Amino acid sequence: MDFTVHSSADYHRQDLRTLGWETTLCNTLADHRSPCRMTLKIKDSYGNLLFDYLNGLLPFNLITHLLEVGGGYGWLMRDFICRKPFQKVTMIDISPHLLDRQKNALKDFPGAFSFREEDFLETPPMVLEDVDLALLNENIGDYPTITDLTKDFLISSPSMLSPDLKLVWEFFARYGLPEPQHPAFHINIGALMALEKLCCAHVPFIFLSEHSCEAAVAGAYRDLIHVSTSDNPECIILKGHDEFTIQFSHLEKIGRYYGYKIIRGPVADFIPFEMTARLRAIMKAPSPWRDEDEIIRYFIEDLYKYEYLLLSKEKHGPE
Repeated sequence: MDFTVHSSADYHRQDLRTLGWETTLCNTLADHRSPCRMTLKIKDSYGNLLFDYLNGLLPFNLITHLLEVGGGYGWLMRDFICRKPFQKVTMIDISPHLLDRQKNALKDFPGAFSFREEDFLETPPMVLEDVDLALLNENIGDYPTITDLTKDFLISSPSMLSPDLKLVWEFFARYGLPEPQHPAFHINIGALMALEKLCCAHVPFIFLSEHSCEAAVAGAYRDLIHVSTSDNPECIILKGHDEFTIQFSHLEKIGRYYGYKIIRGPVADFIPFEMTARLRAIMKAPSPWRDEDEIIRYFIEDLYKYEYLLLSKEKHGPE
C-alpha cells in the first residue's frame, strides 16, 4: 500500500521564525485594534474569552498545575495567569524559537515555570503526573498525519503490517473507530497519540482546538456562514510545511473510552459575535468589497471551521 506520513517536526525545530504565515484565532484577536475584535460581543483577547468560558465549566480553584503544549507566542498562557496565578506552569514546544518567545512573554510573572523543548509525543509520562489542565490550542493539526490509506489493511493480521500501518490498525481496534467511507482516507495519528497520552496520564481536564474536517454551521446562520468540509482530514499548505484538519469524532472516541465527559462545539461557543447589519452585509456579499471585509469574513468562518473538545474527569475517579 502506498501511503505518506506527513510531519512538520523538522520545520518547527529548524526553520520556523514567525507565525505570521498562520492566521490563528489567538493571533488575530491579540491586537485590541483588530477589526475582528470589533465584531465580538465581548471585545477581548482569545485567552481571556477562553478563560471565561472554561471558568464556567471547570473548578479553577482546584487547578494548580497548568500545562500548555505548543503555546505559540505565549499570549494565551499570559492571559490565563493574569486572571489566575497558578502554582505551577509547564510549557512544552518543539520549536526553540517559539519557546524563547514564550519565556519572554511570561518572564515577569511569579510562579514555578518549566519550559521544555521537545516533541510532546516524546515527553516522559512523569512530566504529566500532576497536571490538572492541559491546553493544546490550534496546534494538533501540526502533528503527524498519515494519508492515502485504504481500508483493506484493517482486516489484515497486525503482525503482517508495517510499523505505521500496525499503529493505525491498533487505534482502530482499541477505540472502535468507524470504518472509513472514503476510498483513500487520512488519519491524524499524531493528534490521536497526543490525546491518548494525556488520557493515560489521567489528566483530569483537557482542552483541544483546531481546524476540523467535520465542522458545520447550525442554527440561524447556516445559510449565511459557509463552511466546506469533507469528513476526511484535509491538507492546509503553509510556508515550509503542511497541516491537516482534524477528525474530531476520532478524538471523541478516545476520550469516551477513558471515561471522560466531553463537550464539543465550534469555537464560536466561546467567541460570540454580533450579527450587525454591516457584518451581515459582509457575509452575504458575493465577494469582499475591501481587504478589511475579507479579513472579517475569513475570521467569522473560522469561528466555525475551528472546533474544540473539552474533556473532564475527576482526578481520582473510576478508570
